[in-house]
Amino acid sequence: MKGVIPSMSELEQAQAQQLNEMLQHIEDLMQEENYSKAQDVLNYALRLDLFDLRVYERYAFVLRMQDNHQAADLFEKVVINPNNPDAYYGVSRALFNGNQYGPAINPLRKVVELVPMAANAIFELGYAYMKEFELTTSLQFLQQAFEMQPNPHAAFYVGYVSLLLDDLETAKAQVPFMAAEFEKSGDEPHMLKILQEMIERYEAFPPQNLRDWHFVQYGQPLLRLSSEDVPESAEQLNGRYVFINYGFLNIATALQTLKRLSEEVPNFPKFDYILPASMRVAPIAFALSQMLGIEMEVPEALDSDRQGLVLTSWTDEVDHISQFLAGRAHVTLFSFSLGWTLQANVCPEVIGYFDQANRLPWEETVEVSETGERTLRPAMTAPPEVIGHYILDRLEATPTEEIDAVVNYYKERAHLLKVGDNVNQPRLGFQIESPIQSPRMMV
Repeated sequence: MKGVIPSMSELEQAQAQQLNEMLQHIEDLMQEENYSKAQDVLNYALRLDLFDLRVYERYAFVLRMQDNHQAADLFEKVVINPNNPDAYYGVSRALFNGNQYGPAINPLRKVVELVPMAANAIFELGYAYMKEFELTTSLQFLQQAFEMQPNPHAAFYVGYVSLLLDDLETAKAQVPFMAAEFEKSGDEPHMLKILQEMIERYEAFPPQNLRDWHFVQYGQPLLRLSSEDVPESAEQLNGRYVFINYGFLNIATALQTLKRLSEEVPNFPKFDYILPASMRVAPIAFALSQMLGIEMEVPEALDSDRQGLVLTSWTDEVDHISQFLAGRAHVTLFSFSLGWTLQANVCPEVIGYFDQANRLPWEETVEVSETGERTLRPAMTAPPEVIGHYILDRLEATPTEEIDAVVNYYKERAHLLKVGDNVNQPRLGFQIESPIQSPRMMV
């Protein structure tokens, strides 16, 4: 494992300080008997590379206080015998079963440290890193697992992560091995077909970056596109359209949904101002300001204690702005994405699903016909407030029934929403729904 698991470094020293702060916060929450929120913070702690037995001790206690005795037993086995790899593996399996891939990294790293030839644990560690979007590290573990135990399952993920890293040749190199193995076993080659289809779509429409990858994995759009751009029904669309053009009606639908969430969902904050992170989203900020009847502000407003709504697009704006919001629980980050999903049981911090590489209707983009013909559409040059009226003009056409379903979904789960007073104190990160169906934390 040399070269994969780093030794103690300045980064780990910084993580040690961060971990001590988390543990103190956990102690405070435990004294308040707020065990659910303490568990949330413990999950953040398990995402750190640094191993600390105190995290497992407190996790066992918190689970016990929530009457989850079976899971508590698993963590206590680690505390009782910190050199037992089976104990750590049991914890990691329980976390995997709960789709907690990031927290599973810590116990899996310990398994591999104690048993360097544990191929299954090495593969699962690579899978967990993939879910956390640490792709280079993921590929190192996946390739090592494949070398130890060559099989089509491991080959598929080596190919898939290689594609995410823009390494088409390594992905293609997995196909002959997988084909031969499936032919020998006589099993249906489902995973081979999936990889071949992803390679085919990749070659036809190369993604610009990682955030274009939803269409490559699934081959279907997350939601329908605007009929202004592509008139066919959603069922007729294929994955190549996911990252292309969205229209003003899509934007109006998302903003109308946000407005109703703010008005109808218990504990949802009532915003005092809106702050756009860039000119890209300034038309959205203007339209929402008109819809909610609240003012647009300048960045200095973040230093006040007023409830703010910061708008970004799904670009590097999110990475940039998050550092300024980490200590401000009175500010909600709305990354405009156009995709409202019912899969998540939390609504913001970040609201909605991050739709990869969306093209807003006032930006330069390329329209693609059903035959694959591409036509350049230039960017609009009108001021943001003028473009904002194009959004407002579409409000009457928004699908009320669809918005009702989203609002009702969140009203039933209002106690779970990580927003307003239910945001971690201090906020430790932003929960994001990734293209491969797992929460990813950004701090």
